Amino acid sequence: MFVASEDYEDNGLSLDKRLIARPAATFFLKAAGASPEADIHDADLLIVDRAEAPGPGRVVIAVVRGELLARRLPPGWREDDGLEVWGVVAWIVRAP
Repeated sequence: MFVASEDYEDNGLSLDKRLIARPAATFFLKAAGASPEADIHDADLLIVDRAEAPGPGRVVIAVVRGELLARRLPPGWREDDGLEVWGVVAWIVRAP
């Protein structure tokens, strides 16, 4: 439920302030194709934070044979498993 208030001050809407914790380490990528295990659809906008620590269950952008791919890290994943993680997907923006 949304309620309007007379004492509400409209400072504008900034998705940068809401979705990006570290601007210098954040990149936008557009998905070309789907990655069902990562719940990414074709043409989704991915907000990727390269400074975020990867971990099991997180969706990451990984370098596989020179190509950037979206993957969900499996349970038990460790940084020494050989997967080159480029960044962690912080947000997925999808058109309705």
